[in-house]
Parts: sequence; C-alpha cells; structure tokens
Amino acid sequence: MNGPSWFLQRFPALQSRQTVRAIGYILAAFVFVLLMTLIVALDTILPGRNAVATLAAGQIAPEDIRAPTSLTYISDVLTEQRQQAAAAGVNPIYAPPDPNVARQQIQLLQQVLDFISNIRLDPYGTVDQKIGDLGAITALTLDETVAETILQLDEETWRSIEGEMVNVLERVMRESIRESDLPLIIDMLPTQVSVRFNTQSVSLVTAVVADLLRPNRFPDPEATENARREAAERTPTESRSFERGQVIVRAGTRIDEADYEALLNFGLVDLPDRQSQLLLRAFLSSLIAVVSIGLYAARCRPELFDDPPMLGVLAALFLLHLMGTRLFSSGGQIYLFPAASLALLYVVLTTTDVAVVSVVSLGFLTGVMLNNSLEAAALVGVGGVIGALTLRRSERLNSYFVAGVMVAVVNIIVILIFATNISADDSDLGTRIVYGLISGVLTAATALAGLYLITVLLNLPTSLKLAELIQPSQPLLQRLLREAPGTYQHSLQVANLSEQAANAIGANAELIRVASLYHDVGKMLNPAFFIENQADGVNPHEGLNDPYRSANIIISHVPDGDRLARQYRLPARIRDFILEHHGTTLVAYFYNQALAQADDEESVDADQFMYAGPKPQSRETAIMMLADSCESTVRARKPANKQEISEIVGQIIETRMRDGQLDESDLTLKDIETARSIFIEMLQAVFHPRINYPSPPPPRLRTQEIPAEVATQVRAEAVHPPAPAVQEAEIPEAVEAPPPVVSRTQTVEMPPVAPNGDDDDSPLAEVPPLRRTKTNGQDHLPEENRDVSDRNTE
Repeated sequence: MNGPSWFLQRFPALQSRQTVRAIGYILAAFVFVLLMTLIVALDTILPGRNAVATLAAGQIAPEDIRAPTSLTYISDVLTEQRQQAAAAGVNPIYAPPDPNVARQQIQLLQQVLDFISNIRLDPYGTVDQKIGDLGAITALTLDETVAETILQLDEETWRSIEGEMVNVLERVMRESIRESDLPLIIDMLPTQVSVRFNTQSVSLVTAVVADLLRPNRFPDPEATENARREAAERTPTESRSFERGQVIVRAGTRIDEADYEALLNFGLVDLPDRQSQLLLRAFLSSLIAVVSIGLYAARCRPELFDDPPMLGVLAALFLLHLMGTRLFSSGGQIYLFPAASLALLYVVLTTTDVAVVSVVSLGFLTGVMLNNSLEAAALVGVGGVIGALTLRRSERLNSYFVAGVMVAVVNIIVILIFATNISADDSDLGTRIVYGLISGVLTAATALAGLYLITVLLNLPTSLKLAELIQPSQPLLQRLLREAPGTYQHSLQVANLSEQAANAIGANAELIRVASLYHDVGKMLNPAFFIENQADGVNPHEGLNDPYRSANIIISHVPDGDRLARQYRLPARIRDFILEHHGTTLVAYFYNQALAQADDEESVDADQFMYAGPKPQSRETAIMMLADSCESTVRARKPANKQEISEIVGQIIETRMRDGQLDESDLTLKDIETARSIFIEMLQAVFHPRINYPSPPPPRLRTQEIPAEVATQVRAEAVHPPAPAVQEAEIPEAVEAPPPVVSRTQTVEMPPVAPNGDDDDSPLAEVPPLRRTKTNGQDHLPEENRDVSDRNTE
C-alpha cells in the first residue's frame, strides 16, 4: 500500500476536497515563506551586540537600559493584556428562559399532588404509615409537621391548597430564574400565595412549591465566549513610544514581558548565534508579509483562492521582485530598481487593492533587508501604491508610461524628504534623483515586458490578451462570421448586454465582453440547426423529426465550442464561459416534443435533454448566461410592445433563479435586479417594434367610372380585410424560452390604399380629421385617438 493512499485511509477527514485544498495552500504558503526568508536573510545587516544582549524575561536588569533611538511600536504584550482584561470584564450571557422546565415541574407537581391525595384517601393506612408514605416522596423534603398538616386538612381545604400550589408554581416559573436567584425567589414565595389562605396553609404551599422550583435560565458558554472574543477584538492596540535616551528598564528591576518586547523591538537582545538571529528575523518578516497578504485576500478577495495557477504566478512575481531588491540593495542601486512594476503587474492580473497590499509588503521587506531603512521602504511602498492607483486603463500602452512618470515623481519626492534629514553632498543627491527618474521609466517598460511574457507563456486573459482577442480580425471570429453569421450577430448583442450589466455591478466588463463573442463558437459545426442561422424558413429539425438527435445537436455546441477554444488556444477563463453559459438547463422544446411523441412519459430520460454544465461559477459567467437567454428568447418571441419584453426578461431570470442556476455564482439579488433593468432597457431599444398604422379608407370614386362588381369588392375588403400571413413558429436555439407572453394591445393591419395609377408621387387619399371634444373652451382629442397621436409622435 503506497504512502498517500494509506495516509488518506488512516485519516478519512482528509479525503474532503476542501480539506486537501486547504492543506495544499498551507504547505504552499510555508514554502513561500521559506523562500522569502532565504532572500531576505542574504543581505540583512544585524544590529550590534550590547551589554544586555543575553537578558531574558524574568531576569534582573544589571543597569539602566536606555533607548538607542526614538521608536514607537505596537506592543503585542500590552495589547493582549488589554484584550484579556476586556474579555474578563464581560459577564456570563444566559440563554432565554426554557419553558420546558416550567412544564416539567408543573407536571411533577400534579403527580405529587395525586399521590398525596391517594395517601389521604387510603382508608386502611394508619397515620404513621401515611406520614411515612409522604416522606418517601423524593421530589419533596417534607418534615413530619408538614405531613401531619396535610393529613389533617379537610378535603375542601386540601383541594383549594392544591390549586393554589399549581397557580403559585406556574406564576413563579413564568419569570426568569437563574441558579443564583433561587434563594431570593424562595424567600419571596409567601407573597405569591393568595391572602385568603391562613398562615398554616401559606406555609404548606410554600414548603411544597419551594422544593419544586428550578432555574429556567442557564449560562450560554458559546454566546459568552463570543461576547468576550468580540470585546477583545474591539480593544484597540496598545502602542509604546520611547525617545532617544529614555530608560526602558531601571537597574535592579525584574524584566517583564513588556520590557523584553521593548528590548526586542530596539534590537538590544542578541541571540547566541548570529546566523540564527538573521534567519529568525528574516523568517518573522516574511511571515508577517505573507500573513498580511493572505488574510487580506481571504477576507476581501476570496476568489483568488479559486485560481491556484494565478496564485502561483503572483507568488513567482513577488519572489522575482524581492530578489531584485536584494541584488540592487548595495551602492545606492535600490533607487534604480523598478520595484513598482510589481504593483502594475498585480493591477493587471488581479485588482488594485491586492496590488497595493502586496507592494506595501514588498516595501516592508525591503526596509528590513536594508537594515531597517525607512527610506527604502517608503521608496518601494509609496512608489508602488501611486503606480497601482494611477494605472486605470490597463489595455492602453500609454497608461503604463503615465504610471511610470508618476512613480518617477514619487521617487524624487521621497528622496528629497529623506535628504533633508541626512548629510549628503549635492552630487550624491543628484545621482539618486537621476536613478529615481530612470526607475520610473524602467517600471513601465518592465511591467509591459512582464505582461507580454505572462500572456505568451501562460495564456492568461490579461488586458493585452483580451485586447487581442476582441479584434474582429481574429481567425476564430472571422470563421464564426462566415459560417454562422446569425450566431455572430447574436454574440455581439450578448456582448453588449453583458458588458453594460457587468459595468453596473462592478464585474469584469472587459473579460465578459470578449468571452461573449466566443461563447457560441461551437455552433459553427452545425450552424443551420440554430434558428439565428436559418434562412427562408428552412428548419433542419423538421427533417430529422427526432427530438433526441435535435437536442443532442443543440447541446453539443457547448463541448464543440470548448474543443474549438482549445484548438485556437483561448485562455481557460474564456473556456469557462463556453462551458457554463447554459449551466445545467433543460432543452425544454425538444424535451416536450419527446414527451408528446412518447407513449409513456416516464420512458423519456430528461438527462438526455440537459446541458452537462457546470453551473456558472462566477458573477461574469452568470451575467452572460442571463444575457444570452434573454437576447435569444426576445429575438425568437418577437414581442409586440415594451411590456412584453419586460415580462420575458423577468420570466427568464426568475426561471434561472428557481432552477438554481445562479446559486454558485456569488451574484446578489441587487446585482440580478440591476442586470434585469439594463437588459430590459437595451432590449427594448433593439427589439421595440414599429406601430402598424391603420391605412385610410379607399377614396370615393364616381360610380360611373367603376364597374359595380369592382366597387362591391372594394367595400367588402374595406369591411373584412384579408388576414395577414402567419409566420411559421421559430424554434428557440439552445435554451427553450418560457411560454409566450400574450400582448395586451393588438394592432389590426388595415387594407392597403389602392394606388392611383403608377405614379409614386400621386397624392394620398384624403384622411378625415380626428374628432375633437371641447373642455373648458379648449379642444382635446378623445382617449382612443390620443393613443394613436402619441404613437405617431414616437
């Protein structure tokens, strides 16, 4: 049995894909930290030894230990102490009163009272036997006096006391009772008994009820722990400040954890071995950088962890830039190294905020490598942040050079700031300024070169790659235009819809537009089987008359498109759109056709009419799925008015949500509503039909110029116009549309006006004026004519 299989069988919990993935990320992060540690530790200058280098927490300071420089730092020790104090100050949290406790105790009281009544009514038992039986009740602790009182009561008085016991216990148990509240509540029991009872009866009621009282509120350990954790998290960090020469620890004072932390921050505590100190210092610095980036990504950009290859590229770029800062760290060459190019590359590959966090971490490590140099940290960190925030349109080459100029300006400003606090001759300052200018230019050039290499070698959907794929001259788009022109036009419309919706919800509009152009390339293999490519009413599906084969042809355009995408080396992210844009939906048209043809509906396998999926895994693919379905359905339905378009779009989106197609896409309800509004607005602009204006009645001709039979025919056609030709119903393409929406307003086509000869310039027949009404002395159109007038205005 090999090692990994045995290990997974020994620990079944590790067989979970998520668990294995998390372990893989942890191991990768650990390797990443080790590589960073090796790079940082190679060129780090350690602080010198001092007299207190071997001190540890708990020891006595042999002399006054003073701060060698001014320093302010966040004290983890003091912060933790404040957090512990804040957590300890949170009182235990109790759960709400449990009504089941009251019910159980009331039920127990009823059982006890029934048992006592049976003892009282026993005609054969002696008094001593009955007292002994009462003492045997485990739920009560009745003394002999109370037992005798119970036995001596007459039946009417006992029944009254029984009822009062139940009432008092129920009334008291309705309130919140904690364990610590029981003594006080028991002391107050006599006040709960009705005043109509005498002292003896009150004592009897109190004795029985007190034994049955139980707490109904209990501490909630989880809620208490959460409250204490929240209190600790809300506690602000504690910082400590020391001025140069200020005493950190007085002579003869025992060094506590806070003092030892201060000595560590000042570098006054030396490790026994210089190499060990160097490695530990580098390791901690690298760990802080990795944890900072990792926590930010996990909290704000969790989608990064869904793309391991991209994480590998980002890690490699970070290590290359860190190695570059080490190589350029001597002789003032750090001013020349284009470290800010890391921020520009991260902006293109991920997002601006990730680029900012990463370049700040790079600046921090650079400062550590250059002997805690704040100037080097500011040069790399601030320059990278400004470069990341300046690069807006990554698909334009001039944007990189604008960002490079801004980085050069920031470099010069940082150099001048720190030059005012150090002694440097003019030639040295001028050299560094020149280096800063060159670094800005190199930043833009390095970013472009790196982006080109990444695009070529890794085939990632960078801005350069997307700008290339969107060109109409691309071979695959040219082939789509030639072989499936209808699909090409459909893809353009889907791209427009998807891009506008993506912009509105903050998704990647550039990616979704390019992917929309390629999402239906698989239709090229069987273009005539898709309605947008059918001409002259020829539908090959009618010739097949086989819903199974038709559905297979429709569904196969997804795997066919994926194969074409691989053949033309489209990025994997583009292929995700091809595979996910239909999700796991059903080709309902042919499925219903198969049901109609089958003798037994249960013999029809719905899986044969369903796309293989997967469902959309991102906001972008989900938006494109909705845009694709809405555009194709509206085009197939040919709605008569804007209201029908709105209803069709709403039905499509509601169907996708009901089928769970959007469950894995991270789309919010707000995102879906925004996309719906944009789809309706754009589709109404594209598919809004023109109004069929009624034709005027035929002109009145003199009877002597027209034969009687011709005049009769003209009148008949004017009264009963010929019905317009009904177009053959179209078959929706890949996704069956919802049931057609019935138009609320139908326009009847009027018979055409008979031409007055062959001259096109002949005047039209006279149209009678619209009837008007008068209100308050003003002319108004009637409602039925006003609608026509408004449509004419449109």
